[in-house]
Amino acid sequence: MINKWISFIKFALVGAVNTSIDFIVYALLSWCSVNYIFAQCISYSAGVLNSYIMNRKWTFEQKGKGSKRELFTFISVNLVTLIISSFLLTIFYKWLGISLLISKLLVTSVGVGINYIGKKQFVFTKLKERRISV
Repeated sequence: MINKWISFIKFALVGAVNTSIDFIVYALLSWCSVNYIFAQCISYSAGVLNSYIMNRKWTFEQKGKGSKRELFTFISVNLVTLIISSFLLTIFYKWLGISLLISKLLVTSVGVGINYIGKKQFVFTKLKERRISV
């Protein structure tokens, strides 16, 4: 039980770094008048790159070289999160009229949950370890 909490705390710390990267890149691109969905894709991708490296090595303590399956599932989980977050960003910003940066903050909080479950259950596990429990 304690290991699950330690894993989640590490994930949250890595997430804070990823989110900082994501927000800084997003804010800069928005300031440069880049389309909000395009800015979302680029900024999210910058955070994802950091996420893979830090979560693999530190959070989930994977040893050795990553497998093709691991990389494929990592990208898949992040694509699902990106699609959901882009859709929610459109709802909050365009349909509900919430400011762009507040919308980004709301979307990010949803993405954290999706990513933790996806990475813990499907990415940084062996086939026999996969089960739905957080």
